[in-house]
Amino acid sequence: MRLRRLKAGERAGGDVTATTAGISQMQADIADIRAEMRQDFAALGDELAALRRHMNDHFTSNRPRCCKEPAAGCPQEAPAYDPNPIVY
Repeated sequence: MRLRRLKAGERAGGDVTATTAGISQMQADIADIRAEMRQDFAALGDELAALRRHMNDHFTSNRPRCCKEPAAGCPQEAPAYDPNPIVY
């Protein structure tokens, strides 16, 4: 009986050690994933800032030309009132 209890105790201790090692490994993996995600979000923020600057430069340089010349194929804006109303 005593021998059985010792073997059961060894197995239980081994299970606890394996579980502890598994938990530690999982925590390390989660920390790595979180660090990678922080880096990815920081890079995404940088890309969005660069896109915002690029679009601002693009629209700023093209705006004077667009304001002076109507775009081809775009309908002209009608005035808010009709200068020649039809009266019956």
